[in-house]
Amino acid sequence: MKKNNEELKKIILEKGPADASENERIYKKFFKDWPAKNSYIYKRFNLDFNAKILDIGCTYGHNLIHFAQDSVGLEKNTKAATYARALGLKVIDINVEDDLESISEQFDLIWCTDFLVHLISPYKFLYDCRKLLKSNGCLVIQIPLMSLLNKHRAHCHFYAFNKKSLIYLLEMSGYRIVKSSGLIRRLPKWFNYLLEPIFQLGGTNIWLLLEKEDQIPINFSKVYLPKWFRA
Repeated sequence: MKKNNEELKKIILEKGPADASENERIYKKFFKDWPAKNSYIYKRFNLDFNAKILDIGCTYGHNLIHFAQDSVGLEKNTKAATYARALGLKVIDINVEDDLESISEQFDLIWCTDFLVHLISPYKFLYDCRKLLKSNGCLVIQIPLMSLLNKHRAHCHFYAFNKKSLIYLLEMSGYRIVKSSGLIRRLPKWFNYLLEPIFQLGGTNIWLLLEKEDQIPINFSKVYLPKWFRA
């Protein structure tokens, strides 16, 4: 269930495993005003805070904490994962490119933001995510798009997508596009509402809400799969 700032601060300051000043810093940087900053996308995608989600790359759990108690976070950073668990969140410390198949539960929604471009094998990741979604389960993806000013470039990004190539990858991974947005979180909500049509056409950022399809449009008998890929 979505929590307000007062509830969040109480949880962080009482349960956070760091000292008081570090707990305060983490609260202010990660948890404070998170629902307000993301209310545009929550509303546009009609997300249910009672949903059981898998939050991939959940850091300290600042998004995970607002959803159903049986939700799960995945976080490779051991310090962040330990911190989130101290808050009472279920967070597993794994590398999703090695161990995503170790997750046996299924979820209503997978939340995956600022993550896909960091992966070595994005297709395999998206393919494996389908197995973790319930029938008609949904996936939220957000990444920076390729830009003329090269703002998408970073030393930790393996890939760069434009909107068309990203959607193609997702469709071939077995997802149907439900809604999209060009939301820029650091901008005021009214600015996003006003310029959404422009952001959709030429923005530097993209959000996609996708629904799991019954079938994948790939004929695996016509391709030569690596040994580590399990179709």
